[in-house]
Amino acid sequence: MCSDAGSIQTKEGLDEIQKPYSAFSPGRILLIVFISSAAGMLSPLSANIYFPALNDIKTDFGIKSELVNLTVTLYMVCQGISPAFWGSLADVWGRRPVYIMTLVIYLGACAGLAESKTYWLLLVLRMLQAFGSSSVVAIGAGVISDISDSARRGTYFGIYSTGQFMAPVIGPVIGGIVSETISWRFNFWILFIIGAIVFSLILFLIPETLRALVGDGSGYANPTPIQWLNHHRHKKAAQGKYEDQSISNIKSTSQFRTIPNFTLPFHYLLEVDVFLALLYNALHYSVLYCFLTSTPSIFKEYYGLSEIQVGLCFLCQGIGSLIGSLSNGKLLDRDFRYLCQKLGLLAEKDPVTGSISTAFPIYYVRLRMLWIYAGLTQTVTIIYGWCIHINAPLGAILFLQFIVGISVTSIMTTFQTLLVDLFPGKGASITASNNLVRCILGAIATVAIDPGIQGIGTGWMFTILGLILVVSNTIVIILIRYGSRWRKLRFKKTTTL
Repeated sequence: MCSDAGSIQTKEGLDEIQKPYSAFSPGRILLIVFISSAAGMLSPLSANIYFPALNDIKTDFGIKSELVNLTVTLYMVCQGISPAFWGSLADVWGRRPVYIMTLVIYLGACAGLAESKTYWLLLVLRMLQAFGSSSVVAIGAGVISDISDSARRGTYFGIYSTGQFMAPVIGPVIGGIVSETISWRFNFWILFIIGAIVFSLILFLIPETLRALVGDGSGYANPTPIQWLNHHRHKKAAQGKYEDQSISNIKSTSQFRTIPNFTLPFHYLLEVDVFLALLYNALHYSVLYCFLTSTPSIFKEYYGLSEIQVGLCFLCQGIGSLIGSLSNGKLLDRDFRYLCQKLGLLAEKDPVTGSISTAFPIYYVRLRMLWIYAGLTQTVTIIYGWCIHINAPLGAILFLQFIVGISVTSIMTTFQTLLVDLFPGKGASITASNNLVRCILGAIATVAIDPGIQGIGTGWMFTILGLILVVSNTIVIILIRYGSRWRKLRFKKTTTL
């Protein structure tokens, strides 16, 4: 095994590396990924199920539109900031305890929101709801980084991301139907029920995966109820000698006395290559939200659709997002293995941390196919605005949204995988950095898109957005050319401290 992060192992050295990266079976890994994906859906679902109820909330509380919009703005602010706190905890204390703490907060907020009678309580509980729900995205990314090596990480992140990408699409559909037929308050009971199911699945079925605590998963820390019972049964049977290898590596609770570095997600932004990667990803994420947030008003004005009909139209982009996330994950892994075989290289340096050699061309390997999705996104964005302008058939508009769903989610899956490759073992923290940047730009885009359309029209507004993305392609060129150099400098700096 390589001991030098600047060296790279060839295929001749593969004989000594046969131990699987994770002790979990493929079926168990898929179960963990699916449950993590369901948990990751909670934050965007909570945000988007709320939108159709804004007018009803305004009427019920007798407040102005500005105050209603403030509940959306503060939700997004907390959504961007809170993962920096929880992600740092999850990278030190473990995934399970932080998962459980955040979901308890989320469930309490949902129940309170369903019964809130005053505006100030609604505002506070929406912030608390974001504080609990948005962090599970970062924690789930940490789980995926724990159980998957670089050769399989793209596939698992593709599956994991489907929950995040589908939620903004199905959220308005559910929210619109429930608000119109029952009550906007019942939306929060729906979220409570979904959250309770996810909480139960995590409590009983998700083991601790943080490699610093349990290695490849065979160690014992932060146990599930079943693991705890098995451990004590074996302990009693062996009279203090652990016979079961799956629980033989006992980890103390000393990690809970360790104070995490809560500024770590912000420190990542000071790394040039990381900041550029986060910026490029956030720009495309923001444009995706421009499509989402402008759809209700555009479809109502140009095509005369009802709220429920508009909600159903979101499904086209949602199906595209699902296809893009799953297919690109598979392609990322196939491309990774193909290049490793072609170059005769072994990417993994350390079976415990999953660190990749600084000599390995990780930027080229992950980003070389990105041009296809970037080109599609940018071309469709420009065409979309002018199709709306000339009142093109609704079918054509929905098809363009479908293509954007495929392409943008493929870009986001690519960068999520790359970021975890750069910082294995810190998946929650680096995802928190990603969440922070994209939520800030997404909030700006959400606020600016409608005034922009009213000011210069849909054609020019989406043309400007598309051209911004075209210019941002220089970031990919810079990362492929200089990313490895910056990565080596970062490694040298950390090893000399």
